[in-house]
Amino acid sequence: MTAKDGLRENIRAALLDNIGLKILSLLCALGIYAFIHGAENAQRTFSVSVVTIMPPESANRQLMTQIPNEVKVTLRGSRTQLDDLRSDDLGTLQLNLRSGRETNLDLKPSMFRVPTGVQIEEVQPPSIELRWDDVVEREIPVQIARTGEPAPTFAVKGVIGSEPKVVRARGARSIVDVMQYARAAPFDVTGLTEGVYRRPLPLDKPPKLVNYDVVDSVIATVEITRELAKKEFANLRVEVVGLPRAVTTPPTVKVRLVGSNEDVNAVSPESLVPRVEPKSSGADVSKPGSVYLDVLLEVPHVKVVVDPPKVLVKW
Repeated sequence: MTAKDGLRENIRAALLDNIGLKILSLLCALGIYAFIHGAENAQRTFSVSVVTIMPPESANRQLMTQIPNEVKVTLRGSRTQLDDLRSDDLGTLQLNLRSGRETNLDLKPSMFRVPTGVQIEEVQPPSIELRWDDVVEREIPVQIARTGEPAPTFAVKGVIGSEPKVVRARGARSIVDVMQYARAAPFDVTGLTEGVYRRPLPLDKPPKLVNYDVVDSVIATVEITRELAKKEFANLRVEVVGLPRAVTTPPTVKVRLVGSNEDVNAVSPESLVPRVEPKSSGADVSKPGSVYLDVLLEVPHVKVVVDPPKVLVKW
């Protein structure tokens, strides 16, 4: 047998002789290693969902602080336990805020459910600061803006009406007390001609932490009229009917006409004769006297404004 053959035989014997005992020894070594490794302490961080129990509505308290949806919990324990652990196994963190008066919550380890042999090393955040406000109700007027323009020679009369005129807002006092309007979608008057128009319009969403009553829309009303023209005539002499020698103070007045373009522009200065009628007023004109009388002037389809509206008549 050569030296090379002898070496091969020795290696073969080392590998194959008592192979069962050798395999058993290897398995025991692996088991001991796994036991020692699994028993080692380790750390692992889990997310735990937060469930909040709020005050009843009758308490009229509003939480102004945003509560986190979950907190982080760092656990210490054997590696085997932590490797088998899931976030769901820790349950949820319940925060009892029924009183509506808590200002600070310390998140203590006792508030969490962990398996035996596992300890809580850290909770993040360790505490939660809370801010509360009273819940109040207040009526808020509805505001409706206008968009677009009516057809030519037409105009919007007055302001846009709303039904209801107010809505009831309920929410945190610090927000409700400073609300001025409940705004609705704008009313588009583009191309409208003479008439009264009614449309449902949705209300804008109220601010966060505020709710309106059951109203989520309003009925808006707008009236479209012919565009009014204005025209003034100054220094028109006042005529005294039935008393040719009577005089007025002041002797002239200013007249302003308001109406449609067609009606106003059809009036000429010559057709305007302001007058007073002492006899019709019941004044005794059989002897000298004086009286303050309204200045009379009528123009069909046009509103007439006389300045001054009264004059002193002497005879």
